[in-house]
Amino acid sequence: MALASQSLRITGPTKRWSGLVSKPMSRNLITGLLATSALCAPMVALAQDATTVDAVVITGQREAQRAAIAVKREAFVVSDVVSADDIGKLPDHNTAAALRRIPGISVMEDQGEPRFPVIRGLRSTYNRTTIDGALVASVDESGRTVPMDIVPSVMAGRLEVIKTVTPENDGNAIGGVINVTTRSAFDAKRPFFNGMASYGQYERSGDVRNDKPSYRLAFAAGRTFGAEDQWGVVIGASHEQLDYDIPQVEAADPSVREYTAAGAPVLSGSPTGNGLQVPTQVRLFWYNNTKQRSGVNAKLEYRPTDAFRWDASVLASRMEDDEERIEYRIEPLGNVANQTPTSGAFARGRGIIHLNQPITTREIGLARTGFAWSFAPNWKLDGDLVYSLAGLKVPNHSVEFRTVDAQGANYAFTYDTTNRLFPRFNPVNEAALRNPANYVLQQHRDALTKTNESTTQARLDLAFDDDAHWKLKVGGVLRSSERDFRNSQVNYRAAMGFVYTLAEVDKAGPSQLIAGRYRLDPRIDAEAATAFFKANRNRFTTTVSAPTGNYDVSEDVQAGYAQASYQFGDLTLLGGLRYERTKVTSDAVRNTAGVLTPVSNDGSYANWLPSLHLQWKPRPDLIVRAAWTNTIGRPDYGSLAATETLNFDGSQPTLSRGNPDLKARESEGFDLSVEFYPTDGMVSLAVFSKDIKNEIFTLSSSERLDVGRGVETVLISTPRNAETAKIKGVEFAVQQAFTFLPAPLDGFGFNGNVTWLDTEFTFRTSTGPRVTGLFQQPEITTNAAVYYQRGPFEARVSHNYIGGQLETINDANVNSDQYWKGRHVFDASLSWRWNKHLSLFVEGQNLSNTGRQEVTGPGRRYLQEWANYGRTYWVGAAVNF
Repeated sequence: MALASQSLRITGPTKRWSGLVSKPMSRNLITGLLATSALCAPMVALAQDATTVDAVVITGQREAQRAAIAVKREAFVVSDVVSADDIGKLPDHNTAAALRRIPGISVMEDQGEPRFPVIRGLRSTYNRTTIDGALVASVDESGRTVPMDIVPSVMAGRLEVIKTVTPENDGNAIGGVINVTTRSAFDAKRPFFNGMASYGQYERSGDVRNDKPSYRLAFAAGRTFGAEDQWGVVIGASHEQLDYDIPQVEAADPSVREYTAAGAPVLSGSPTGNGLQVPTQVRLFWYNNTKQRSGVNAKLEYRPTDAFRWDASVLASRMEDDEERIEYRIEPLGNVANQTPTSGAFARGRGIIHLNQPITTREIGLARTGFAWSFAPNWKLDGDLVYSLAGLKVPNHSVEFRTVDAQGANYAFTYDTTNRLFPRFNPVNEAALRNPANYVLQQHRDALTKTNESTTQARLDLAFDDDAHWKLKVGGVLRSSERDFRNSQVNYRAAMGFVYTLAEVDKAGPSQLIAGRYRLDPRIDAEAATAFFKANRNRFTTTVSAPTGNYDVSEDVQAGYAQASYQFGDLTLLGGLRYERTKVTSDAVRNTAGVLTPVSNDGSYANWLPSLHLQWKPRPDLIVRAAWTNTIGRPDYGSLAATETLNFDGSQPTLSRGNPDLKARESEGFDLSVEFYPTDGMVSLAVFSKDIKNEIFTLSSSERLDVGRGVETVLISTPRNAETAKIKGVEFAVQQAFTFLPAPLDGFGFNGNVTWLDTEFTFRTSTGPRVTGLFQQPEITTNAAVYYQRGPFEARVSHNYIGGQLETINDANVNSDQYWKGRHVFDASLSWRWNKHLSLFVEGQNLSNTGRQEVTGPGRRYLQEWANYGRTYWVGAAVNF
């Protein structure tokens, strides 16, 4: 959480609240208090006006909104900003969550936490993430994404989203550029220290494994020094621990199927099917995640004159996600009988009980030094050197037990799909299916995934400004990136004659029902399974998987640009051209007919990226902007190498294949925006379109393969270039402080935006061309917040909505496509200024108790995945000096 200095001047006697919210207070009472706080705020303020407050100067939420509006107003391009003063006033504890407030921005979540920003419907792989303009190495298994939750928000002075890039910006930014501007000691104009400590409570915690405390600690400090205060330094650090559980129910891909008149299984929609959709399985999960994030940053600046400045900064951030995932699964064997539109029976079935224990560690490091020098009247030279490192490491120990298929008649069951989102499998003999002695070891597995990326970049720009009409700028960038990926798997199975059943290592599952209807029991005792394996190590056989997923990719980029702008009174035109040449080499290993074959590929391509921008200010409070831009989107590193990577999502095998023939995306965009700036507010309307050639998507299909444990259904995914992708959209945003109202209503303010997208996506499958909406892009996103601020009291209630979207495309079967349903999330916060140095706050996240639903099948009416995250509450204190 970034903490910003707040200034409050109060004359006359002051009062204090005695005591804090009592610990036993019910969660429902806290939820109600937070959700209604904005409505009660004027009455609190009215009482303050009558007794204690004579004059108030505020630099909290309202001033943060003013600062963000001012930056947007002065920018030449279409952009939006979140000021550091505003980060943390919502329950936003990472930069990804703060970005949700910006028009046209939504954030993809992972396990309930905001992580990957989406700009105007374009997911994070389309966008460029920078810190002070410096490229950040990506920390992902194969992609170019930077999960923003790893970037400590305490380091941010401002979050900027540039939606129409000029030639000086990196060309690999179809969606736009997200830039984190770090704090400067010169901006504060005085020494400062901001600190925060908070304690959190997750509604879902302690049922699976750990029940550790959730807390956050952060500070930032800075000052200028030297004889003339020409030096400045800022340091910051943050640490947090989160511990929570997630219940989930799902069915693997394909999630539903049909059956023939004879009862044999076929794909949903098959000409020989009977049209009755039957779940392929019911998979129950409980997750426990214990996450720790730590970050440090430092910045040293030197400004001896107004004509010269130099700075050097370092950043290091680390996140560890220690996860335990327990699974209980039932699936049919063979044909169906006695079908009705919502029921049927299987004479044979299978039970599977699984345990996964991945520990995901992500690390990023960044070192940057830069300068800006106005070496002559009207001339400026600036540049920087950047070195960035990123690493990902995921050791994963898993164990799986299954019932014996030859005894499948013991596990017969009937099904009931009256509720399509929550189907029921009802065992004929539930005691047999719950008996741990009936489950035999499938395998122990030790897997390790490691990837590292290093990026070195040098940039130099030369600018001329005649202080009247003309501005000219030229520059260049040299960048070299190295990415390596290593994946290994070692499987252990019971040797001949050694019967190892779950009864040796079982324990009862969580008592809480998943979705109020499913019981996960029994489960594998992780500690007992590890101890049993070590004690009987010589009774297991060992198989080592081939390293077909390993790859090395090198990418060198050379870029240069020239741009010029001319101002005609209220009208300014900017035009320019950027050239980027990309050279890529990759080395991998592929399994060809059982023979491991090294595969090397290399190539290069060049892109000319012209753009034209217009800004018109017909009135002091009205700005019109227009832009024509051309950008590119390079393929993910892992997609470029000729790899084959086998993963097991729970017990579902997935084979991911690379595609060295992928082409870079090429995008042409048009933007038009109108912005009106009333007093203490802003109203903006923007329309935009993008035509994308060579769009890249992942095509999924299912095959029956033997991946080391017998023939089974394997989900195969391969990246491919589509024919075209088109995006059209509208953004509407309103920000207004209601200072024109009489006291105490003048403390209210509103910040809201909505984005509509109309997308078209054309691609080829094995059955011919298909046209859909662009996958993983919501059609509508909205953000709204009502806040109240007066005297020492602040309150905010916010709402975020991400609309439904196509999440996964199946090659041969339209009914197997998967869609995320829309999701509403409500958050709220209250804070009280105890004195000029101390503030107390309470926050609530996901007060609507909203989970995630993914649907599939005809009409998108059938369950693919459901997960619930519960509510979260935080109480804490912030200090400012």
